[in-house]
Amino acid sequence: MAARLFRDRSGVTIVEFAILLPFFLVLIFGIIEFAQVVFFQVALQHAVTGAARCYSEFAQQNALGANNTPPDCSTRGNVQTVAQQQAFGLTFAANVFTPTPSGTSNCVSASYSFQLLIPLVSRSIALTAQSCYPVAPAS
Repeated sequence: MAARLFRDRSGVTIVEFAILLPFFLVLIFGIIEFAQVVFFQVALQHAVTGAARCYSEFAQQNALGANNTPPDCSTRGNVQTVAQQQAFGLTFAANVFTPTPSGTSNCVSASYSFQLLIPLVSRSIALTAQSCYPVAPAS
């Protein structure tokens, strides 16, 4: 009776499936989360690039005495608003973006903490982006 029980192979597939299922789920969710992290990183970089360009162009227009054209990047809050609008439809808080003017260029940086949702892995990843555009000297 015991020998026949050990030779019986029915049900082996379900046992193998039960053992491997958690690994496959972590793999699939990991691929999805990796794609989201890359998308968020690209959105942050696009947002800071657009905001830094607006910041520098606004400074150049003011130096040349040109009329102000939208978007208005005259204040820190306006630059942050422009960055939020440039983020591919994602909703980032304004304090994620930090505009920093200097003598020769205007920079905008961003720092965002992305929380992973992979089962069995609770961790956050710090995403950062920075972009600088030169300011033309006033003539």
